[in-house]
Amino acid sequence: MQERCSVLWVSGEQRTDLALRKVLSDAGMGVRVAQSCAEVRQMLRDFGTPDVMFCDTSLPDGTWSDILALASRGTWPIPVIVLSRVGDINLCIKALEEGAADFIVPPFYGSDISHLFKGMWRKCVAIQRPADV
Repeated sequence: MQERCSVLWVSGEQRTDLALRKVLSDAGMGVRVAQSCAEVRQMLRDFGTPDVMFCDTSLPDGTWSDILALASRGTWPIPVIVLSRVGDINLCIKALEEGAADFIVPPFYGSDISHLFKGMWRKCVAIQRPADV
């Protein structure tokens, strides 16, 4: 039986990107939504560690950088994919240098997200998750 991937979607907008959420849901991923850094902290306490986080570049009480800091505090780091509405190469480079797993801009296609997750999932399982003894 295949494990369902859990995603924490972090967006400061009331209307989060429905296209990406639909792609994730259609791929069989469980998606929870937070709208601030404070909500992310609460969800990490209440629901445990998601397999991956997607976050907007800015939030009402912080930025993607704050989400990266929160994601790195657990037993193992949570991969964070930063989502930007515009293709800003300098922001992309900065996010990747600070530890983001990836940086994406719309439009979002199922095949692109699937490819992204295949590579990231292999990396997460091999590097971050402790091996069974």
